[in-house]
Amino acid sequence: MHTFEAIISLDKFPIIIGTNIFDSLIAFLKNYTKNNIFIICDNYFKVNTNSYSESLFFIHEYNNLFIDGGIESKTIETYQVVIKELVKKNIARDGIIVSIGGGVIGDLSAFVASTYQRGIDLVHVPTTTTAMIDSSIGGKTGINHLEQVNLIGSYHNPKAIFMDLRLLLSLNNRDYYSGICEAIKMSITSDKEMFLKFLDIYELVEQRNLDTLEEIIYWSVLTKLKHVSNDYKEKSLRLILNYGHTFGQAIETYYGLYQEKLKHGEAIALGISIAAKISDLLFENDDSKNLLLKTHEVINKYNLPDKFNKINSPDIPDINILIKNLFNDKKRISQGNRFIICESIGNTKIKILNDEKILIKGFEHIY
Repeated sequence: MHTFEAIISLDKFPIIIGTNIFDSLIAFLKNYTKNNIFIICDNYFKVNTNSYSESLFFIHEYNNLFIDGGIESKTIETYQVVIKELVKKNIARDGIIVSIGGGVIGDLSAFVASTYQRGIDLVHVPTTTTAMIDSSIGGKTGINHLEQVNLIGSYHNPKAIFMDLRLLLSLNNRDYYSGICEAIKMSITSDKEMFLKFLDIYELVEQRNLDTLEEIIYWSVLTKLKHVSNDYKEKSLRLILNYGHTFGQAIETYYGLYQEKLKHGEAIALGISIAAKISDLLFENDDSKNLLLKTHEVINKYNLPDKFNKINSPDIPDINILIKNLFNDKKRISQGNRFIICESIGNTKIKILNDEKILIKGFEHIY
């Protein structure tokens, strides 16, 4: 088990990573009046019971609302349903929302917590690799609107995060590896030693070895905290976490918000393949060629797509549509798109790039 303090902007809060952590969560909730606690939980844990989800039975002792964890729930309509329920249960300003689920539940719950009565306390209990490695860390909240991801959102840090690794055993393979992609991405930009380790431990990850997963998630959380602690609202250093994201989101936009065809992590895998190719086109040296080679190697080891012919859809987008999506990206600034480029594994730069020919060559690499 790992227990440590996160510091993001002016906020400090504990993060607990391990197994059998729900006693610690229940003890933490004793700081609040019981009828002022409101749990928002993925509906999966209401309709599926097994040895590890039985630990969640405590939910029924508190005010609760079960919501489908699919992307379809991350909407204004669901937000309104939650707000109405909070009012109905008379949750006061000194109450707390407990989010139990993946990225959708976490983002929605955090947005509710940041806006209900101008902000109440929040606890994250992430249950997926994506949520543990990425979305529960950093304070971003959001709901989708007008077919755009997180068009409406805010920043709101939790009071604590509790991660029980046993819940990862409930994931299907696509969701499981999609989250692992976020850790791989961070290793490419931040830690060559960890990147090389990913090439060695893939069999243990495939077996869902809990010790290995704890090591990956602990490293990922510390790495993300390093990037967000002093750049809470994404002005400089935090942008490094977007390696491959701008390209991946251009692809994701084509397929829409609903992820049967393409999971978010799968889009990011395609995105880091493009980013590696563009990095090689820009630097053209042994390090950039090694980056490109090793990127494809690690993506393939972790059952992620590096080409369009490896995704769950025969529908392949026209490259001109992807370029258009790229230039409509919400992170674009007046001078152009900011891209994260790797000179070598672990060595990154933020670069404004408007050369459409290079961008097209990057996308062509995954066809």
